[in-house]
Amino acid sequence: MNDNNKDWPELVSGRGSHLAEVKAYYGKYQDNKRKEEFAHALQLVEEKIKALRNKTPNLPYSKTKLAEVEINKFFYEGETVDRVMIVLRSNGCQHYKKNGGCSMCAHLNGSPLMDKITHANYVEQWNSVLDGSFIEKEGSFNLNDYPVVCVYNLGSLLNEEEISKETIKYIFSTLNEYKGVKKVIIESRAEYVKEDMLKVIRDVYDGVVEVGIGVESTNKTIRQLCHHKDIDDDSIFKDACDALHKFNMKALAYVNFKPIFLTEQEAISDAISTSVDCFKKYGFDAVSIEPTSLQENSLANHMYILGQYRVPWLWSLRDIIHGIYDRLEKQDLDIRLGGYFDEEVLSGSQGTGFGDRNEIFPHMTSSNCSHCTQNFVEHIKKFNMTYDVKDLDEVEPCKYCYSIWQDTKNIRDSRDIIQRIDDLFGRKWYSWNLDVEFVTKNSSIHSNKLGIDMKI
Repeated sequence: MNDNNKDWPELVSGRGSHLAEVKAYYGKYQDNKRKEEFAHALQLVEEKIKALRNKTPNLPYSKTKLAEVEINKFFYEGETVDRVMIVLRSNGCQHYKKNGGCSMCAHLNGSPLMDKITHANYVEQWNSVLDGSFIEKEGSFNLNDYPVVCVYNLGSLLNEEEISKETIKYIFSTLNEYKGVKKVIIESRAEYVKEDMLKVIRDVYDGVVEVGIGVESTNKTIRQLCHHKDIDDDSIFKDACDALHKFNMKALAYVNFKPIFLTEQEAISDAISTSVDCFKKYGFDAVSIEPTSLQENSLANHMYILGQYRVPWLWSLRDIIHGIYDRLEKQDLDIRLGGYFDEEVLSGSQGTGFGDRNEIFPHMTSSNCSHCTQNFVEHIKKFNMTYDVKDLDEVEPCKYCYSIWQDTKNIRDSRDIIQRIDDLFGRKWYSWNLDVEFVTKNSSIHSNKLGIDMKI
């Protein structure tokens, strides 16, 4: 420190004893230093995501053909009903185009990057749903057969830069004519949940509307650096919920489980605390836990290829559900586990994705081992049709992997998130010095450089 620094209190320069001023100055210095480190880590993450996005192929998708339509089961009003999920071929997520998008997502794989989908294109896509002409197999289709309808656009359905008010009005006005449809689910980033767009919907549609909002984490460091969500102020989530409730609509929070840079136990703890915040702090009506899956051209997939990421364990989902119930002391919560349904794909695959599947499908989802994964998945499907945690408790510990999962939960990383990012993207990856402790049931293997506690 320079004694001649005019900003430095007199204690340092020998002209007085003002300890409180010194502490305040040093605290401000540390805060500014931390902000700079945070900004640098965010820049490293964003640069890597954008580099991966630049490798995304620009494929000539039809602008008048839907991206996908599938049928699955859904729990609604105390019973299991048929749900149809309709994915519009769209202009793509604006966050994706502007800042690279979220670290786990690669839905832009399914958007025409060099072309624009117009209102007329959207109308033609939607009309193919109404008249059933979209279907690619034998059989008929009628929206009235599906009490729950999801309308997605690989982005935010409430963002006018992605899809116009005129288009939204057309879709919902036609849905209002199908009285067999009881509930419509759409998705949007929180900043686009505005009263003017909600009014457009409510003016023409009188049924139940639920809007899924990607919260991911209520921990700012995790949300910004691990998820790359680009939402700095979490008050936006409560504002969105308040707006939806004003128009008698439901708010659904998506909580991404196990983003990059977190250990398994850190991810479990964050998913629990985030879900509790969504119910208690923001006022969400429902929470869907979304285990990270791997799509080509995503940062999560890139880290998997490097050997620095494993998709979450299915065993962990049971811990999360019980953790939420224990924290809230309620048994009537609307908690879902996203991505696991018995599904029938009716249309959409243009064979451009992994293994000739739909371009928006992941090539890997959360798993245990080859001996028990499918059995656990079947119990998740049962849970999603009942919301009864007993369906998950019925799964017996697997003799091949349950103890490995327990040991995995005991992994601790002494570095904070910023340091982990700097070690991975700020330096050559092969020069890492990982300060990690791994504790098994019967023994402890210690690094000689450890202080073990999560510092997020």
